[in-house]
Amino acid sequence: MVARFRISEWVGAMRWKAVAAATVSLAALTMQAPASADEASTEVSQVVVTAPRTTDLEQVVTVDKTGSPIKDQPRSIQVVPDVLIHEQGGVHLVDALRDVSGAVQGGQFAFGFFDRVIVRGLNVSYLNDGLPDGTSDLTGTVHSLTGVERVEVLKGPGSALYGDTEEGGTINLVHFKPSDVLGAGVSEQYGAFNTSTTDAYVTGPTGLAHVDYRVDAEYQTSDGFRGQASRNGEVHAAFSYRPENHDVELRLEYQHLEATPDATGIPFSPPKGTGLPIDVSVNDRYYTPYAFADQDIGRVFLSDAWTVSDFLTVNLRGAYSHRDVDLLRNAGGSVTANPSEPGDYELARRQLREQHDHIGDLNLQAEPTWRFSTGLLKHVLITGGQVRAIDGTTWRETADLPLISNIYAPAVTDPALSSLVFKCDAGHSCDDADLRARFFGLYAIDQIDVTQKLKLRLSVRQDWFDTDGVARALLPVNPGQEQPCSPPSANACPWVPGRPVKRNDAPASYDVGAVYFLTPQLSLFGGYSSDFYPIFNTEEPETVGQEPERGTQTEVGLRGQKGGWLTASTSLYQVSRDNVFTLLTEPNPNGKGNIDVAQNFSYQVQGWETDVNLRPTRSWNVLFNTAVQDGKITRYPQTPADLGHAPPSVPSFLANIFTTYDWALPGEAGTLQGSFGLRYRDHEYADAGLTRLIPGEPLLDLGLSWMTGRYTVSAGVQNLLDQRNFLYGDGTGGGALPGAGRTGWVRLAAKL
Repeated sequence: MVARFRISEWVGAMRWKAVAAATVSLAALTMQAPASADEASTEVSQVVVTAPRTTDLEQVVTVDKTGSPIKDQPRSIQVVPDVLIHEQGGVHLVDALRDVSGAVQGGQFAFGFFDRVIVRGLNVSYLNDGLPDGTSDLTGTVHSLTGVERVEVLKGPGSALYGDTEEGGTINLVHFKPSDVLGAGVSEQYGAFNTSTTDAYVTGPTGLAHVDYRVDAEYQTSDGFRGQASRNGEVHAAFSYRPENHDVELRLEYQHLEATPDATGIPFSPPKGTGLPIDVSVNDRYYTPYAFADQDIGRVFLSDAWTVSDFLTVNLRGAYSHRDVDLLRNAGGSVTANPSEPGDYELARRQLREQHDHIGDLNLQAEPTWRFSTGLLKHVLITGGQVRAIDGTTWRETADLPLISNIYAPAVTDPALSSLVFKCDAGHSCDDADLRARFFGLYAIDQIDVTQKLKLRLSVRQDWFDTDGVARALLPVNPGQEQPCSPPSANACPWVPGRPVKRNDAPASYDVGAVYFLTPQLSLFGGYSSDFYPIFNTEEPETVGQEPERGTQTEVGLRGQKGGWLTASTSLYQVSRDNVFTLLTEPNPNGKGNIDVAQNFSYQVQGWETDVNLRPTRSWNVLFNTAVQDGKITRYPQTPADLGHAPPSVPSFLANIFTTYDWALPGEAGTLQGSFGLRYRDHEYADAGLTRLIPGEPLLDLGLSWMTGRYTVSAGVQNLLDQRNFLYGDGTGGGALPGAGRTGWVRLAAKL
């Protein structure tokens, strides 16, 4: 406890000093190179430099669409390469969050079995090679890194580029393309909780003219922290066809996921389930042991970059994905006094939800890209159109579970699944509905080089969002499938078969900004962007008729790059998220079970972010990022007392550092690399009333790698000091989901 206190105090005292030092030194460092960097060129010339850069400002990213380098973008974009993620022992997308300032895992409704990422205090959307990946932020998937070359993060609203996106940003997973040179590789990573991750790939020419291939596969099994066992398998097959003036790619993907959801975590403190999580072992479990979340996902992706002339390239993209979801997870749970044992507290109102979803998602894009000049102005103009069609069905019922009589010594006595009675009524959420969405968009993006020093971005998009849901069966009035009545009344009205609940919106989104180069290495950038996100998901089908979420971002920043030894960026921003519709699971005041209570609120976040990638010598690499955030709720008609409160899942401070050092071994023995990392997330709240506190702790990591020729052997320890830590608030009515203590991993990789 003493060590933990001292480290936390040190981090708190250093937060502003670290941010200020990194920011103030940006311009000075960008203007001059250190002597040590020059001296290193002779002293350690034999070292194989392996430490990667996170975001090279000269790099062209696909998430931007225009093909312009990051340095010409009027907003924050970050890139995390696969090599860096492997050095840190990562195997999933959330493992890359430490390398992105202002990014954190969690948010309410994660339910302990799928990715939910918060950037700048707001939810994000996902892309798979530039096309939408997933139909909502609820009941999503665990994004693996199979065949992923890099992770691109566009911060803030992306509707002007992609239409129906969340306000926090867009994460794009960019996969390796097939190569015309034969190559193959295999890796095995083994870690805590009997976790095994096996990856393999092979690429090369097919023997047919202009046709190459690549196949990636992964298989992962784990007993899981706190018994959350999982098993995942996937295979990706890609084929490229590159005749003159065309670059055609076909990708076929299949993924099978088996997870054990923990939608309860560790309860908050009695008497009302508030304050801090209770002081019990992080290995104590409150979730149903036979809970499961299984998914099967298939995807077909086809694209063509058709070079019509030096002035015109037409990019055509299309994808269809189908996802089947079968899950059994906990819901609800209230900490109450045990009437038979004075002084003890129980976890009552526990429930189990059974749900089956089937979702098809078709995406089509056509983007003529024009390169031309008007006078002295150079343009890259994209004129595009997009069509998206989503069709899904969802079915859910809920069963009551026995209470846990003592939250300090939990004994889960849930009976066999076959003996449970699943219900559909006011206290037991249920649905049985067909859902449909049709999204259409027309857009123009103009990247303008006014001079070598001044770059402008002008983007506008017009979208048409049509969503509807219709009941497949007439269900009793329950929170899972009902709408506000028309004309309005005190009670909600159930969905009726044959009477679709519809909503149509036609929003316009904008993204404008400028970059001005003070020197060739240092620039100012700033911009404004807006966002619209239609509420459409199978977890809450009753949200179909709600007004879309809206968001805006205003950002101004400074960034620079000097040779290969320094990249730095810092920015101030204000983001907003309006019309947030959510459901809180609360005890049924009129009987057994729980009810879902609709909430609608708005909030904004102001922040300051800094990212630095420094290489003092050829063998020493330092990555550092930090974010200071100040969020507040600006509208909450259901509970006006929450106005001005910090929004849930928005920590006030985030900081990460990761540094590596390479030593050249004698002769042909290769290179030894040591690494050190520190991750810190300040406390955050799990509710708008600021009654449920999720503490933050600094987590230290160490690693060691040996690289020789085609082989790499790596090992690491995460959370070296075995700090008790929590990831996020779990579910609605749940507790806090704990993170693992001290764990270790080892990875063997070979390029064949």
